[in-house]
Amino acid sequence: MEKVTYADVLRSPGTIPLYIAAFLARIPMMAVPLVLTLLVVEGLDRSYGEAGIVAAAETLGAGLGAPWRGRLIDRLGVRRALIPSIAVLLVVYPLAAMATYAWLLPLAFVAGLFLAPVHSIVRVSLSTNLPASHHRSAFALDSVMAEASFIIGPAAAGVMVVQASPQAALLTVAGTVGIGLLILWWLDPPTRSADHVDTPHQPGFGWVTRDLAFLFLVSAGAMVALMATDLGIIAVLRELDAIGLVGVVYLGWGFSSLVGGLVYGSRSASIRPTYLLLAMGLLTIPVGVAHAPWTLALASIPAGLLCAPIMTSCSEYIARLTDETRRGEAMGWQASAFTVGGALGAPVIGSSIDLWGAAAGFAVGGGIAVLIAVASFLGQRLPRAGDAGSSHLWNRVTASTPPDR
Repeated sequence: MEKVTYADVLRSPGTIPLYIAAFLARIPMMAVPLVLTLLVVEGLDRSYGEAGIVAAAETLGAGLGAPWRGRLIDRLGVRRALIPSIAVLLVVYPLAAMATYAWLLPLAFVAGLFLAPVHSIVRVSLSTNLPASHHRSAFALDSVMAEASFIIGPAAAGVMVVQASPQAALLTVAGTVGIGLLILWWLDPPTRSADHVDTPHQPGFGWVTRDLAFLFLVSAGAMVALMATDLGIIAVLRELDAIGLVGVVYLGWGFSSLVGGLVYGSRSASIRPTYLLLAMGLLTIPVGVAHAPWTLALASIPAGLLCAPIMTSCSEYIARLTDETRRGEAMGWQASAFTVGGALGAPVIGSSIDLWGAAAGFAVGGGIAVLIAVASFLGQRLPRAGDAGSSHLWNRVTASTPPDR
């Protein structure tokens, strides 16, 4: 098999502008939860609990909106799918900056519901514009850039809140997102390959095979493991009275994900998402035994190395298991799976920390990820009457991947 490099991906027409536009849109989008929290706490002088409710409203809207936003990409293309998001961005965020707490709740929900489907747009366009042999490297590069956005966005927003105000930060975030979306609208990346032949539209969820459903479950499990590390790091540093070092530990964790994504994308063979989730869960469980900030930073690196790879692997297999006419919706459901995993995992992990200490957060979150990985691994292999189509498609996917996965 010919080895595909990142240079091969970047040389493909339209790829670099697509990455740049997505990067510009994602940096402020990653900052939205932090800015909303500070807007409630600092701008409206309310509690962190009330800020959590606003964040939950935005998360609920995003989870509900991602699949149908992805479906619009499949049916209408990028430009027409982005118009509602741009319109809501120009109206809702300025209103949110002036709103009372009672009005901020529905505005946050609407903002989430119409959140621009950047993840779906990028993955769909890459999967249709590039040959299948390039998908691993292309998705890995996108995951790495998303991780970089996660590192830069909240930090920049935090500085802006301190230097100006939460309201100014929210308006700046909205304006920056708008610039990225307008660039995407102008680029209008393709969502169909040149040789694709449209098939009759299949209503409902008949296109969701068993293996695809398990991939969504694995995606949710990955977010549970990430949430365990996210909350666990804060809890450990609070126990050690070293919360001021949270940025340093997060930087090491995020950087390890960048390295892991680049290494995975340069491989010539895929690794099944279930295997990666199993490894991530097992490596997350013992992180909480760290009893010093520097050991915590080091202990989070092994699991961090798998963050970007598992996101890449899930997208790679979803792209292979779905027809182009449904790929945007599939990527939207994956985004919803991430949201659901984080939304359900956070209270369970947080309660575990409250009851048994910071180490329990890592153990519980990692343990849930392990259980999901094992259940998915076994479920994909159980024979089931009437599932021949899914099995045939899965065999085709695995047959196209070298046996060293």
